[in-house]
Order: sequence, then C-alpha cells, then structure tokens
Amino acid sequence: MKSFNITKTLFVLAIGLLIGCSGSGDSDTPPPQAKKISEVDVPQFEGSRSKPVEAMAEKPSGANPDETHPGIKEGVKVDRGIVVPKEVDGQWKAVKIMVRNKIDEARSSMKIASLGSNFIIEGSELKVSVGPFLPNFVMTQTNYSSKGNELTNPAVRLVVEEKGKTLYEGWAFAKYPTMYAFEHDEFAFQLMDYIPADIS
Repeated sequence: MKSFNITKTLFVLAIGLLIGCSGSGDSDTPPPQAKKISEVDVPQFEGSRSKPVEAMAEKPSGANPDETHPGIKEGVKVDRGIVVPKEVDGQWKAVKIMVRNKIDEARSSMKIASLGSNFIIEGSELKVSVGPFLPNFVMTQTNYSSKGNELTNPAVRLVVEEKGKTLYEGWAFAKYPTMYAFEHDEFAFQLMDYIPADIS
C-alpha cells in the first residue's frame, strides 16, 4: 500500500511538471531564431588566393591541441623556431605587403618583396626583412609552421629594424591584420597577397 502511494505521488508530480512546462509562456509567439555564425556579416580581409574564412571554422573534433593556438601569457617570451614543411619549401617566392602610413594615407604604398629580401620604407630609416611565408600558419608550444600548403591562414615573418636596432620580430597575417601587429606611430603592415614560385 505504501509503495502504491509513493508511485501515485510521483505520477501526480510528473503530470504537474509536464503541464507546468508546456503551459507556460505565450503560445502565439514563436521562439526567437538564432542566426548561424556563417550568416553573420563580419568583414575580414582575405588575400586574393586565400580560402574563405568559413573553411577555417570547420575544424575536426579531435584536433591535436598542439595544432591549435596556445595561450600567450603576458610578459612571457617563448623562443619558438620556424619549421617550413617540405610541401611548402620552395613553393612561394614573394609576398605583397601594404605599408600603411597612419599620418598621411596618400603616402601608403604596396611593396612586392621576395622572400628572404628586405626593403627600406621611403621617408624613414625602417628596414623590413621579409620571410619565410607560411600558407597555413600554426603555432605549437615549440615552433611556428604551416599545416600543409593550402592558403588557409597565410602569414609572413617580418623583422623591422631602425638604425641597427630591432623594433619588431613577428608575423603579418592576411586575414587577421591586427593580431600581434607591428606597433608604430606612423607605419602599419598588412599581408595582401602571395606569389607562388611557378609564376614568373
């Protein structure tokens, strides 16, 4: 008899919960529709040969944590090497870099720089050394490299010097120009395009 009362009580509670859940709210108002991330208009620059940004979002669920972007601790400098994979080595010969003049946009210019070369920014004493180029930039705990030769996350290494003093050593990204960017009162850089070795 006692177990029957407990069963009956649980049954009544379950019915009450079902009625309470389905009866609450205004049935005439449809629930708000969430937008898919791919439908949200977020302007991002892509180099002329890059894969669309949506393609970058499709990451396999079992991604190796070494292939994702490790966290950076403020004030901690990690000395990583650069590893250019065999399938990338020798496949790219130059990049196009926008040198933006923040003070006078009319003095901004596009530089075509061979990998391994350098150039002086006109009207300054800044020397920019260019290369290597990684078409699908990845950063592990120990190095910078490229996951294949597809243009998924293009980046080029830049070293900026002034009067023999190194001001910046880092990467210029095509899709994310402000990420770890060179900080200067007058000049900014953006990777705009990339020239394969088989194009003369």
